[in-house]
Amino acid sequence: MITKQIQISDGVTINYIETEKFKSNYISVNFISELDKESSFLNSMIPRILSHASGSYPSQADIDKRLQYLYSASLTTKNTSYGQYHIFGFLSDMLNDKYALGTMVADEMVNFLCDIIFNPYLEDGVFSKQFTENEKLEMIDSIEAEINSKTSYSITRCIENMFEGEIFSIRKTGTVEDVEKITPKMLYDAYKNALSTCRVEIYAVGKLDIDKVASTFKAHFDKIERSVTKIIDITPALIQREIKQICEIDDVSQGKLCMGFRLGKSDDAVLANLFSELYGASPTSKLFVNVREKKSLCYTCRSIMSLKTGSMCVVAGIEATNKEVAEKAIIEQLECVKRAEITDEELESAKKSLKNAYLSIYDRPSALATWSLNRKLSGVDSTPMLEYERLDLITKEQIASFAQEINLDTVYFMRGELEND
Repeated sequence: MITKQIQISDGVTINYIETEKFKSNYISVNFISELDKESSFLNSMIPRILSHASGSYPSQADIDKRLQYLYSASLTTKNTSYGQYHIFGFLSDMLNDKYALGTMVADEMVNFLCDIIFNPYLEDGVFSKQFTENEKLEMIDSIEAEINSKTSYSITRCIENMFEGEIFSIRKTGTVEDVEKITPKMLYDAYKNALSTCRVEIYAVGKLDIDKVASTFKAHFDKIERSVTKIIDITPALIQREIKQICEIDDVSQGKLCMGFRLGKSDDAVLANLFSELYGASPTSKLFVNVREKKSLCYTCRSIMSLKTGSMCVVAGIEATNKEVAEKAIIEQLECVKRAEITDEELESAKKSLKNAYLSIYDRPSALATWSLNRKLSGVDSTPMLEYERLDLITKEQIASFAQEINLDTVYFMRGELEND
């Protein structure tokens, strides 16, 4: 899928996906570090503070004006994790030059992006105190608001308990206490460290003069002394232990059940994705049809696969009184898959759903870039179409074999405070 790769500095690579399918071009700059309690919350804030001002554009209004001039180009921040990797940076979308009236939009946007990244707005040699305080308040609000999304919060709490003591449990944004102690100097030092030590994967999707894009980024990275911190790939632990049971009380009318499973040793993404579609990730899955529709045990019920962490979460919105019976029904459907009790219709429906998902990756530049980066971090050389074509070769027996290595690890339940114990 990647048309061209250009290494422009130690640990800095331009990845070009050439296509004329879109009227816009897309560029993402991904700084990659290892999840770490002492630094990830600082790294999370770096793109946020850089995006509001730079040396050439000292206010948000100046930045907005520049983006408007570039045919309403967009610039957004990125802050996510993938396994043990913390990925933070910028996403930009701009009009293809052939649709602009004489403006070299791509060239100007790359220069603008470099100004944002490499020429930050500083006061007394560090980040602005006011900007830093503003970003701290926004991040604290975001952390405190996590509990308002009960489903997402239950998944987070399940994962934290499931991977307690492991790197996968680390919150990339840290805690409120972590954020409160940030100073402009701490944040600026973290920024300088990221420029020097982070692996950087830059993705460009569309029709661009990629050599010129690479030359512009290279000119800036050449001014930085780079010593990239190598991230060692971590194999998720296969822990055999008594199932963790966690119950938390909150002001909810609907209980939130999240069951965390550990996967086996397989790293076959296509097989894992197909199992997930069949078991709980689609409207025709076993969990949706049997647990939600036929037994009416939950309002929602779906599975979320994370092969990079060797885990799967099944999350369901239920009546608190249905907890035990819902758990049992969810496990029963997993046991059905382990015994290869899969109808032809279920298998074909899962394959069709996943094929549509693979094809939809080609519909958005951002999806192409994200998919390619995740596969690169996994050490997999593939394309969505190659994985699409593999689907027809996968049998019920292979899915059952994959499922047989899946074991329940943690059960997290959030219930209303007025429920009887």
